[in-house]
Order: sequence, then C-alpha cells, then structure tokens
Amino acid sequence: MLSKIMFPDTLYHYYEKTRLPFLSISELDPEKFSGLMDEFAALDILDNRFDEKWKRDFYLEFRPYVEKVLHDRFTEKGGRPLLKTPRYMTLGPATWFLDWYENPEAISIPLSSIPLDKVSFTFPDSMMSYLIAENRYEPFAKYKMPYHGEVFTLDEIKDVIDEHGMPDEEDPNNIEHGNRIIEAQIWDLEILNNYHPIEFQ
Repeated sequence: MLSKIMFPDTLYHYYEKTRLPFLSISELDPEKFSGLMDEFAALDILDNRFDEKWKRDFYLEFRPYVEKVLHDRFTEKGGRPLLKTPRYMTLGPATWFLDWYENPEAISIPLSSIPLDKVSFTFPDSMMSYLIAENRYEPFAKYKMPYHGEVFTLDEIKDVIDEHGMPDEEDPNNIEHGNRIIEAQIWDLEILNNYHPIEFQ
C-alpha cells in the first residue's frame, strides 16, 4: 500500500465562459442536445469528442444510463440526492480542462462545505469509469482496475487514493484513456449557488 498522501480539499468545475456553469445536458431534449453537440464540437479545441455522429449517439445513450447507476448506487450507500442528474466537478485542480474551451472559466468549492450525503465520487470520470468496467471499448480493457465501475463516498474515495494514489495527469496511459481525474458528483444545486468564478494567474 502507498503511504498516505495529501488529500485534495477543493473541488473544481470547468466550463465555457459564454455559458452558465453547472448545466446538465442530460436534461435537454434530443433536438437541443444535438444542437449543443455542434457547439461543443466547435469549442472542444484540444480533443474533439463530439465531431462524429457515432460519438454523439453513444453519449446520448450512455450518459443517462451512467447517471441512473450513479444515483441508485449512491442512494444505496446512504446518499440523499436531490437531483436525477448530478453536477460534475473534479477533486483537486485539473487545469488541462482549460484547453477544452475557447473562453474557459472555473469555479472552486471547498469540499468541507458540501454535506456528505450530497457528494459522490468516481475514479476516473464516471463515463470513462463505466466504459472501462463494462468492456464497452476493447482497447481500454487493459486499463481495468478495481475502482472502475464503482461509486464512492468521501471516506471510500480517501481509502482508494491511499491505495492507488491520485491520477497522474502526465502518465501517457492516463492521457490516452482519460484516467486523469477523480470526479465528484454534486447532488444538490443549492450548494452551488453561492460560488463565483476564480481568477486565473
């Protein structure tokens, strides 16, 4: 087991400045979703995740599935989600997210300000975690770890980090398959209302 490491105490949300933060595309109807994917394809400067129709179709199908699993498993662990679709943040900074946007913005929130029954975690982001766990994409099979396909409480994700460490953003394997963050799912919009964009140096 790895020695205990410093646990991040802040969550971050990255988004396009021309849009509101903490939007949920899962709450859009398919027509609006398709239009939004066109915009994302134009803004996604570094890695065009939505430039082909099959990617959009897969996302439109897989995202609601993953979010229902997140909701149900977090509830089973004592979580009390007030949303059907969570709002997403990263545990600790992930400044490479800024490359995804033309005019990037970020919001930071102290982890201590969020009730334990309103936040869950996946390692890495939830879409990638379940993509790997369920063998949805064969090239990623070699990266499968015990934490893939799991939803964690705060205490549980601390144990996972003690055992496996924080994701290494510079590891080529992590970069290749998206295993670069620990994702936090926020299940109460009221928690997010009092925070404002941070200033970048």
